[in-house]
Amino acid sequence: MKHDVGLAALIVNYNTGSYAECCVESLLREWHVAGRAREKLQIVLVDNASPEPQEAYLVRLEALGVEVLRSRENLGYARGMNACYARTRGVPGDVVAVLNPDLHFLPGAVERLMEYVLEHPQVGVVDPATSVDPLGVLNLPRNLLPTPGEHVRVTLAQMHPALGRWYSRYRLPLNLEWWTSPEPVATDMLSGCCLFLRRAVVDELVAATGGVMDARYPLYFEDTDLFRTLRSRGYHVVHHTGARILHHWSRSAKVGGAFEDGPTKRYEIGRRAYFEKFYGPFGRGLFAGMNRLAALWPRRLIGRPIHPMKSLGNFEQPVELELPRACRYLLEMATHPTFIIGAGIFGQGARWSCPRETWDWLFALRYYLRAIDLDSGEVLGCWEFQKMVEGRQDAMKSAELDAYGPRLLMSAPLR
Repeated sequence: MKHDVGLAALIVNYNTGSYAECCVESLLREWHVAGRAREKLQIVLVDNASPEPQEAYLVRLEALGVEVLRSRENLGYARGMNACYARTRGVPGDVVAVLNPDLHFLPGAVERLMEYVLEHPQVGVVDPATSVDPLGVLNLPRNLLPTPGEHVRVTLAQMHPALGRWYSRYRLPLNLEWWTSPEPVATDMLSGCCLFLRRAVVDELVAATGGVMDARYPLYFEDTDLFRTLRSRGYHVVHHTGARILHHWSRSAKVGGAFEDGPTKRYEIGRRAYFEKFYGPFGRGLFAGMNRLAALWPRRLIGRPIHPMKSLGNFEQPVELELPRACRYLLEMATHPTFIIGAGIFGQGARWSCPRETWDWLFALRYYLRAIDLDSGEVLGCWEFQKMVEGRQDAMKSAELDAYGPRLLMSAPLR
């Protein structure tokens, strides 16, 4: 691995200054541990007119050598990334990292991602395996490419439990490959929270489209557009299971916390723009038609549990779960009883106890658990519970996370 390769890290901040600070600290640590020269690492962050006070964090970030852009308006994620990239410098042999502020690099992740994208010229972008909590218990699932067919599947899965069960059977093997493959996985869709690309590829995008990301998307779907654009230009999109990060998930949108209407509205704008761009009149019509069908469907029939559900009650302390028998198991944890999308938890035995370090990061929401025997594929049971206390809102400092590093790196899913 050549140590003269530069890295330009791009970060968009919105009310997440403490997370951005910790993200940068972990990146600097990894850069130093690898023996790389500090001048070869450029970090540019734009604050998107955060309504919450961020100046103290921004000043500390500047002290760490970050170039901070203070925007007077909310540029959105894509325009924010484009503004950051415009301030970078480098040569085509360098690497560019598109980063969410609420992530933390685990040991070796930066080196593995840089090495992979540099040694595989056919790869346009690569991302790491991702967990939500500092122990690596909650593994984030695979994102499926939004297509008209997938939009139909997801919409119908919420209308009847039988359709929901069919969709879960369709999605489960895709998630298991994501979580357990010992090799990088070629795909058409990544999560977008941590992306590594060669600068030559980014410059190619900028020359062809005017930016790293399409500025028509205010929030969400700009990464989906990026992956489709790269694939259309002949590049591979790859998930690197051997590089791992911690992503605290949705700390800017505050899903389940003080959620604002803004992210939801921007999501709908982005989704509509995406379907119009890639599927034209057909996409617009199908998108509108399925949404109309969902709106007309009786509310009491939408989102019913796809399996019999046992209520565990309300919890202020970490939840504990008894399984029907001892086995190697997968627990899917979701915020919706259809399990359309959920985190994966792997274990062995007849009992699962949520670690305190994991519990503290969960938002105060109703959660749904589904246990699956990894050897037989049998659904062992489904449970629901309500977390009654708010999740942790401030970032865990790098020094604190370092204490979990060895345990987290050893917590890969059971294969």
